[in-house]
Amino acid sequence: MSLRSQPRIYAAEPGIGIPRERLAMLVHGMLLCASGAAAADPASPAAAIEPTSPEIVQFDSAFFPRGTHTGQIDISRFEHGNVVLPGTYRADVVINGSLLSNRMDINFVAVEGQASAQPCYDRDMLIRLGVDILGIQTKTAQAAQAGEVAKKPVLLLPEGRFCGDIGQYVPDATASFDVGEQSFTLTVPQLYMRRNARGYVSPESWDSGQTAAMLGYNFNTYSNTYDGRTSTSTYLGLNAGLNLGDWHFRHSGSLISGGPGGLHYQSSNTYVQRDLPKMQSQLYAGQVYTPGDLFDSVRLRGAVLATDDNMLPPSQTGYAPVVRGVAETNARVTIRQRGVILDQVTVAPGPFVIDDLNPTGFGADLEVEIMEADGRRKAFVVPYAATPMLLREGYSRYSVSVGQFDELGFSIHPFLFQGTLQRGLSNRFTVYGGAIASQGYAAGQIGSAINTPIGAFSVDVTHAGASVPRGGKSSGQSVQVRYNKNFNSGTNFSLGAYRYSTSGYLSVRDAVALRQQALRDGNAYYVDRLRSRLDISLNQTLGDGNGMLYLQGAAQNYWNRRTNTVNFTLGYNNTWRLLNYTLSAQRQRDLASGFTDTQVTFMASIPLGRAERAPTFNASLVRDSNNNSSELIGVNGTFGKLAQGTYGASVTHYQQNGVSGNANVQYSAPLTVLTGSYSQGDNYRSASFGAAGGIVLHEGGITFAQTLSDTIGIVHAANAAGARLNSSSNIKLDKRGYAVVPYLQPYRLNSVELDPADIPADVELKTASQNVAPRKGAIVPIKYETESGRAVLIKATRPDGTPLPFGADVYDADGKSVGVVGQASRLFVRGVADRGTLTVKWGSAAEDSCRIDYNLPPLAGGRQKAPDSINASCGSGEQSSALDVTLPKQRERSHGENGPNVRVVRR
Repeated sequence: MSLRSQPRIYAAEPGIGIPRERLAMLVHGMLLCASGAAAADPASPAAAIEPTSPEIVQFDSAFFPRGTHTGQIDISRFEHGNVVLPGTYRADVVINGSLLSNRMDINFVAVEGQASAQPCYDRDMLIRLGVDILGIQTKTAQAAQAGEVAKKPVLLLPEGRFCGDIGQYVPDATASFDVGEQSFTLTVPQLYMRRNARGYVSPESWDSGQTAAMLGYNFNTYSNTYDGRTSTSTYLGLNAGLNLGDWHFRHSGSLISGGPGGLHYQSSNTYVQRDLPKMQSQLYAGQVYTPGDLFDSVRLRGAVLATDDNMLPPSQTGYAPVVRGVAETNARVTIRQRGVILDQVTVAPGPFVIDDLNPTGFGADLEVEIMEADGRRKAFVVPYAATPMLLREGYSRYSVSVGQFDELGFSIHPFLFQGTLQRGLSNRFTVYGGAIASQGYAAGQIGSAINTPIGAFSVDVTHAGASVPRGGKSSGQSVQVRYNKNFNSGTNFSLGAYRYSTSGYLSVRDAVALRQQALRDGNAYYVDRLRSRLDISLNQTLGDGNGMLYLQGAAQNYWNRRTNTVNFTLGYNNTWRLLNYTLSAQRQRDLASGFTDTQVTFMASIPLGRAERAPTFNASLVRDSNNNSSELIGVNGTFGKLAQGTYGASVTHYQQNGVSGNANVQYSAPLTVLTGSYSQGDNYRSASFGAAGGIVLHEGGITFAQTLSDTIGIVHAANAAGARLNSSSNIKLDKRGYAVVPYLQPYRLNSVELDPADIPADVELKTASQNVAPRKGAIVPIKYETESGRAVLIKATRPDGTPLPFGADVYDADGKSVGVVGQASRLFVRGVADRGTLTVKWGSAAEDSCRIDYNLPPLAGGRQKAPDSINASCGSGEQSSALDVTLPKQRERSHGENGPNVRVVRR
């Protein structure tokens, strides 16, 4: 939550950390409202930086309530609007309504004849801001010839720094600065701006981050007892990283125990990565995967250089699949790609969705295995094929991969080279092609994509030739057609791919497998050679109140197999009042056994009440082609102030195995995510426990993380322990003021906000929101400026009981401004000593001030949980009051009610 959205102001809620300058501007706004000055907008504290003096506003004291004593307060400082003082301000930069840069240093200097200090510019700064400085004079002359004469004479841009009105150099450009929000707004006619796509972030704003190391973990242990025999499996997924400058080392793997091989570690990939912004590319070296957009993706020990579309604005970029399934017990779900485990989780009974995968290649299906608590195993495949290859006009995409073939399960590692190139010739037509060269294998592809009124098509042809030991030579072709279309009727139809290959065609993976098999025993029959494959996806909205129909699946057959593989899911989803229901049918055929299974599932859920956190009742019926059936009823919901916890409980009846009970819980703690489940039936029981999180070693020390991704941020706000990130999460600053932002999008502006509601009362956040655009893989420091000092809320009056003038300034003994008199004669001051004197001034005359002498007890525990609240009398000279304050052990964080006991001793 940013301070912009806080509805509570002045001294009423001092603990929220409002900066003093912000408080002064809010007082100014109230003065404007009270004066009835409609010309000044009190809701906008931004100061327009114009070449003429700001409009002068005169206040009418008749609009102020009795006791405000406006006539005795010097309010002339408020008559010139929001005056900017000279200095360097670190501000967000907004260009034509869009945030362009986060925390740029803007220098302001005094300019003769101006009430406010004026910003300074130079050519490099304007270029970074997107101004077309080379075309200003030319475009201005063209506008003059066309009769569109600029309002003011346009001066040539100086070679060095210049300060003042930007409109003198860029026609009709204006600038404004919001001191409280630290926001610098520049408005420039589009004629004089470089044309950038929506969402563009200048590469100069990309943050390389700092030197740091991180380790993410995902732990899960699963124990199952069935027919008196107990088995336990444990999974520990690790993701390690080390950043040294622009180079990023990454490793991912999994430690697994409980299987037939005992305890073993499986590496997924190990590589170094860095981006090359000038080439709009990423460089990977190590254990990497080739891009799978044209050819099937394979793993290499080598290097990959490829275009990164994420460096383009969001509006210029074109997929990881979503895994859906149904568990009947507390089940273990394992997801593999090419035999490599990508994820393993324990899910509750009922439907589940896993939508946070990051597959290592684009051309391999995901193999999903569901292991139920009673020992039953279900498996299916999630198709994963690239979409049509259309690119924007003039845009190119390339990749170069070189290294040794390194697929799991292969004992030979031939050298391999792969290159691809795609080029958008027009808005409708794209051409692409590529080549692969390896030991005893070569392939070339050429294709094109076209956008038509009936959908987007791509067609390509690949010719491959292979030489196999003792098997001679083999060659053939593979033709692939892809289709995608979004219809206005609510239909999204995607024929992900239809591929037909001749009997002599081999992919590079098949060729290596055939070569390995030939070197072993010469029997090539055991190497499956794909004949055809069909991927289909259909989502059809049936209109308001009529639900949605979906179809997803894949089918494959082979030249040397009589059976084929089939995996299709057809479903219908709708809502009736509060009831949500789904009817689906799934058909699968296994290649090895030829066994075909059809499963029909009906699921329904309804909230138990209309409260926001009302639990949900759910039920499901499952029946398969072998006449096995199961029925489930259960309840699930959330708990915690931020819904950081979820729970579920259910009872399931199986036709064969009787009745079982299931329970599960998950809690997202600030530093980790914990999960647990338990299931018990007539002849089995199972339990699981999981924990996920991370550790980051950075310049400020060690910080624990709730979760980690490849690109993260390290937030630091000194002494602001307890502040929550982005208000809706349960991630908080630790005791040292650090926290990890787990997910940042590279090359995009990411907004990171701090909610100061739970920070100590003696800490003030200078800003509560920052924006950062990290480079891929960066670990970015995000520092928030804070000011610490004891906070006191004083209800002060004059000796005769009259209130102090509203808007008067409060100074400490050193003459430093520490607060402003707010409503109801209350003073909120920060950074004061335990004892001393405060001076309240509302004019230049000696009698326009009074003093408050105070004496506060030492802080217990070193930090303030809430501001000290005292009553005082503000006198002049010897009439000032000395306060000896005794504070209670328990205090309401309030405006003074139930506040501390105060003993006032007059001097």
